[in-house]
Amino acid sequence: MILPHRVKFIQKHFFEFSFNEDNEEEAVPDFEKFKTLSSAEQYHLAKIYNWDDGTQVLKWIVESSNCDKGTATRIFWMAEPDYYFDFTDETIDEFEKDVYDLLKIIIERFKKDNFKSSKFGFIPAKEGYKKDWDNAVGIWELPNSLKEGNKGSKPLVFG
Repeated sequence: MILPHRVKFIQKHFFEFSFNEDNEEEAVPDFEKFKTLSSAEQYHLAKIYNWDDGTQVLKWIVESSNCDKGTATRIFWMAEPDYYFDFTDETIDEFEKDVYDLLKIIIERFKKDNFKSSKFGFIPAKEGYKKDWDNAVGIWELPNSLKEGNKGSKPLVFG
């Protein structure tokens, strides 16, 4: 459950922060404030996140010990990974490298199966994502658990 004051906190500090012209200090996310987010709050943030703000906050989420398997699954599929499947470390454009690296981090966490929890749901097929592509690049061999998604609930958000 995410209470209204925490929804406001997430929106103030992590939602479209780079668009905040009135307060320059909010133009950069604060890692100390991020560390206060619960697993449910991270899921909510991943759901509403504006990718135009870059991948820094998303990387914090997927590298966090609080990151739920369903949250990482959501971030992976929202990144439209099929676009990156024809690239390698040597061929990816610098402009696309942040998302590319984020995808690789998620794949590695899935391969190691090192998520503490898997209570939040995200099923790629139900969300309209295609799960299988032809690719000649070995790094894009996706674990079945990432392809199939994570059964679970969605956090209750009040506010």
